[in-house]
Amino acid sequence: MGNFFGRSKAVQIIESIQSLHNVEQMLQCLIDKYQKQIDEERRKAKQNMNSKSLSTRHLKRVLLIRRHQQQLESRMLSLLNKRYTLESLNVTKMHLNAIKMTSNTFKHFLKANDIDKVEEMQETLTEMISDACEINEVISSTDSIEGIDNDEIEKEYQDLLEETLVFPSVPSGSVVITTELEENEQLISVKT
Repeated sequence: MGNFFGRSKAVQIIESIQSLHNVEQMLQCLIDKYQKQIDEERRKAKQNMNSKSLSTRHLKRVLLIRRHQQQLESRMLSLLNKRYTLESLNVTKMHLNAIKMTSNTFKHFLKANDIDKVEEMQETLTEMISDACEINEVISSTDSIEGIDNDEIEKEYQDLLEETLVFPSVPSGSVVITTELEENEQLISVKT
């Protein structure tokens, strides 16, 4: 008896359910046996219809066996009810254990990750994503300076070309200058 209380409650419940199930099986075997006996006694009562005393004796046995069969059936229903109640209690116990485990998990999580830390991490993550987007925009942009378009760059380039192509004063009859002018014009036409 001391061992029974030393075991866990879950084991006690499971053993109780198994014990009730075994008793139910035994009761069902007895009910089946009584049904066979009732059938046999009714068959004998029909065979002895000529003798009222023999026939009534068999019918009395039928009634007696039927009464015991009904008692067994009511016991079986009672046991079935108790077994289902125990099974329900076991499921409830398992459910409560799952709730406890979930609660402990949430407590542990909330201790490790309080709301301020999570908000701080969220803000840091948002800032990092924003910085990464800005870096990506800088890298992917074709113009390194904002506000200057390609037309302005082209105009500056043309101005630079005109500055480098300063025409020297033409001395009279010099062939060398004419050649330099032609080279500069060729340069201008190649670059544009």
